[in-house]
Amino acid sequence: MPRARLFAASTLALTGVLVLAACSKQGTPAEDVRPVRTFTVVPRSTSAVAEFAGEIRPRVETRAGFQVGGRMTQRLVEVGQSVRKGQVLATIDAQDYRLAAEASAAARTSAQVDRDQQRADYKRFEELQAKGFISQAELDRRRAGLDAAEARYAQSEANARASGNQAEYAVLRAPHDAVVTAVDAEVGQVVGAGQSVVRLARADEKEVLVGIPEQQLGVLRGASEITVRLWSDPTPIRGKLRELSPVADPATRTFPARITLIAPPPSVALGMTATVSFAIPLPQPVIAVPLQALTLEGGGTHAWRFDPASSTVRRTPITVGNVAGNEVVVTSGLRPGDVVVTAGAHQLKEGQKVRLLAGAESSPAPAGQTIVKPDGKTKG
Repeated sequence: MPRARLFAASTLALTGVLVLAACSKQGTPAEDVRPVRTFTVVPRSTSAVAEFAGEIRPRVETRAGFQVGGRMTQRLVEVGQSVRKGQVLATIDAQDYRLAAEASAAARTSAQVDRDQQRADYKRFEELQAKGFISQAELDRRRAGLDAAEARYAQSEANARASGNQAEYAVLRAPHDAVVTAVDAEVGQVVGAGQSVVRLARADEKEVLVGIPEQQLGVLRGASEITVRLWSDPTPIRGKLRELSPVADPATRTFPARITLIAPPPSVALGMTATVSFAIPLPQPVIAVPLQALTLEGGGTHAWRFDPASSTVRRTPITVGNVAGNEVVVTSGLRPGDVVVTAGAHQLKEGQKVRLLAGAESSPAPAGQTIVKPDGKTKG
């Protein structure tokens, strides 16, 4: 009996050990290999950019006025109306100018009669001098009288033309095809010579007027690309710097610049508000990664760098700069060629094995450049 009991106890103990061993093997977890997406770090070209608000203006804007003064009797156009070259815009009272033209014409007729008489007399005196009836000195005096009559006639002719022109100047005509942008005088008002009556804008060439702060003049002068976007239509329009004032505006203390629009759409209208972007390439490239590749832990920013040799990931501290769309500029911690995890990064552990999903390699955005504003900000 004691042997039987001892054998049974031994058998029971061995069975318990085997059961515990089996349980221990079943409780060992398998190694967790997580699927991830990755991104290969490549340097990106950079451009400094500055944006300014502006207004669509005509390249040529004329302040049309009469060449003579007087009381305005008619204004035949309104703001927004299109006019053709030679079209009558306004008139002034031309009664006095017509009377002056008539007086000048009468004086011309009188001078013409006197000249013709002097010519006839001189011809007769030439014949008398040839026969010896008068001296050469007398003939010379007659010649001087004829020359004076010729000069008086020429003077009266010029005065008659000038008076006629002044009468015609009482009618204001459009100097070219244009659009009326403003009216500066009304019927019944006495206007002076050269005073603006209507403002005419040529619609065949439009440009944007912007004010450039003095600290941004260098960016503007070195801009390789100018883009204009209307608030009503964000479609970009190419621009070209036509004029940069060397003197600041006394009111705004900015330097006026005019940007010519290249092939603008028909929807561009005078007076619209636009945003003008000036971009200049910078020599130093930057590293930009998707926002999904970043993790925040312990008050710092990290990225998970993938090691292709061991198929593991390592947490890498990084320093970030500016956000550029769906990417962030990394100033330190990563180098070109590094592979970082972009999907599943928040569930990884240090040294954990991972596997790449088929076709999971993310590529840099194909749209050209990361744009860094001159003030340090970044724009995608």
